Amino acid sequence: MAEKTRLRASPYARKGARELGVALETLKGTGPSGRIVRRDVEAAARSEGKPPAGTVPESTAGYYATADVRELLAALNTLGGVLTFPIFAERAATRLGVPLHPVESGVEGAMPALRPGGSAVLAVGDVTADETVRIHLTYDPTILSGGAAADLLRAMRSFLEKPLTMLI
Repeated sequence: MAEKTRLRASPYARKGARELGVALETLKGTGPSGRIVRRDVEAAARSEGKPPAGTVPESTAGYYATADVRELLAALNTLGGVLTFPIFAERAATRLGVPLHPVESGVEGAMPALRPGGSAVLAVGDVTADETVRIHLTYDPTILSGGAAADLLRAMRSFLEKPLTMLI
């Protein structure tokens, strides 16, 4: 009798497979150690003619970066809860003039949805165990150049990694 092996898939990929009606058993994973990740599910859905749920329109582009927030967390701890990480991130995004949407750390490459008439939107994930966060930026390339979008992402990363730059 053949042994049943456990299917290696991320929770986000499993959720996407349920939403899009894709059978995980039919996929070959491209993640670490052959793990099935969300992009594998979305690729399978596209090949079957199903649009991925929650994806941004074709006219948008995006970037993501990872920020080390140890220094910021240490500074926030000295304030005794007066200022929290999500509030700090929201203030940083406001200073950049870009709306911010908090997202959970489980996001694998999903970009935040750009609202009609918007030029850019940021999403910041939860702080991970290694004290990093993932920052996603989606933008409309007809309104904002790729260089300007990259500058926005770098500025947000700088605010999170070096919180004293917010005072300047």
